[in-house]
Amino acid sequence: MSCDEWISHSVHGKTFADVGGLWGTVNEKVSVAARAGARETTMIDITPPDHEAWAQFYQRCADQGVECGKSITANVDDPGFAEKVGMYDVVHCSGVIYHCPNPVYTLAQLASISREILIIGSTVIPHHISNSKGAIAMEENSALFVPALNDRQREVITFYLEEVQAKAVGINLPLAEGWSMTDYCPWWYLFTTDYVAGLMRVCGFGVTETSSVWQGRAAYLLGKRIKM
Repeated sequence: MSCDEWISHSVHGKTFADVGGLWGTVNEKVSVAARAGARETTMIDITPPDHEAWAQFYQRCADQGVECGKSITANVDDPGFAEKVGMYDVVHCSGVIYHCPNPVYTLAQLASISREILIIGSTVIPHHISNSKGAIAMEENSALFVPALNDRQREVITFYLEEVQAKAVGINLPLAEGWSMTDYCPWWYLFTTDYVAGLMRVCGFGVTETSSVWQGRAAYLLGKRIKM
């Protein structure tokens, strides 16, 4: 099943939050959850409340014939994140963790607001990449730290991403002022899918389903809270 189908099968009568769903607006999942009968929906995003992306999001919800129950401006990496945003039965977060300098911490923050189900979407790379620029072989359950890529690795990854017209700050787009731990624009990591599953597992969620999209360059993982 797709990510939208996972949400539709999971949220009826439950609370739902989409963390970081404003970017590009069209990938938000609040409207999916609302149409599927979620009891309450919330959009959580770092974008300031006066930014036009919020208005675009509200208009998209209106076009879909639904409303967003709550809107919260918050940074997932802030220590007081859970206290500020509250708990939800189902949480979706896509396009965020590879932009975060400390993905274990970020996943733990997301897990802290997720009662039952956590759905993570991320760019990923396969265990083997081979093209005219060279080859990269990844061990299972591994990742590449983008600031440490050598020139050959960067060329191989750049070619791989540009096959789908992907632009990545820190890889094939320059950084404005170098790497900064407070900058969430760059791609800090290139994960394998099983690495993301490992992150989720250590944060208390066992992955039960995965879905590959964008010609294998991104994946969604459905995690259910592990009974302790």
